[in-house]
Amino acid sequence: MIASVVRVPWHTDHGGYDRLLDHLPEVRRITPPTGPLTTRATRQAHRLFARSCPLPFYPAAHFATDLHLMASRKAAHVLYGDEQYWFSRRRPGPTAVTYHQPPARLGQLLPPRTWRRLAPTAEHIVVLDPHQQAFFTDLVPPGRVHLVPHGIDTTAFTPPPVPPSSNRPLVLTVGWWLRDWDVLDAVHERLHRRYGGGVELIVVTRQARSRPWYPAVRVLEGVTEQTLIALYRRAAVMLLPLIDATANNALLEAMACGTPVVATDVGGIRHYTGGAAQLIPPGDAGAAAEAVEKVLAETGTAAYAVRRALARERAELFAWPLVADQMRDIYRLLEEGR
Repeated sequence: MIASVVRVPWHTDHGGYDRLLDHLPEVRRITPPTGPLTTRATRQAHRLFARSCPLPFYPAAHFATDLHLMASRKAAHVLYGDEQYWFSRRRPGPTAVTYHQPPARLGQLLPPRTWRRLAPTAEHIVVLDPHQQAFFTDLVPPGRVHLVPHGIDTTAFTPPPVPPSSNRPLVLTVGWWLRDWDVLDAVHERLHRRYGGGVELIVVTRQARSRPWYPAVRVLEGVTEQTLIALYRRAAVMLLPLIDATANNALLEAMACGTPVVATDVGGIRHYTGGAAQLIPPGDAGAAAEAVEKVLAETGTAAYAVRRALARERAELFAWPLVADQMRDIYRLLEEGR
């Protein structure tokens, strides 16, 4: 069994979907070339062939892994189908493909006619939430579409030994993809007006200079994993306003650290949080602020301790070893269908 892997550069050392393979030692990783000659040759071939690939994001590294897959008859898993699975649809061996984007984004990725041609070329499709499952069961038989959740490293992302102090509680937001910045700005303004400097507001994100931020907010970019975990542990609440989602790394990381979460009820968020987070309607800044203030009011109480425990317990359901066992079932189907 082989797996096509492209490391997402902004994920931390213990974050990201490719960490799945740490718990599947029997799977051989196919990664982009690192030598100067093979890298140069791949780039030249990519310039020639990439123009016939309709995927909007398909760099040379992805093309290189596709070439490896096409040369092998072994059963294979493409970990990021949204970006990697195109030329390898013609490979001689059986293939499982994981898709990460919400249905609305998948619909924008490729036109319906292309999806109808592409999806059936994978023997099995792995999805991360029920909404994606419905998208793909319209394209292939339901028995070939499998819901296997995104995982989290519950040994790296852990709660603090002592609950965070409530003297100046931290409201933390992490990430950038499909975030609802308008809601976030409105909540920050309301919290600052009510609490002033009594509440700390931090955003950890990519491209921090690409937009304006509420003046009271501290914006961080490129932090180490240790710093990020320390922020999760110190946070009184994680605020995650979203436009859409399937799984969400920041959500799982925060819950694994025992951080109470306020998140938008979109896509797969409810599938991952269960009853372990406060979910708010899309685009509702008032509801988001009220939910955050409710958690802040509970800090230091027994109810707050329960929130933290529920978050951690929920995250433990998505520990990578459990997810890897589910993926092995898909791999067995892939091998048996050869």
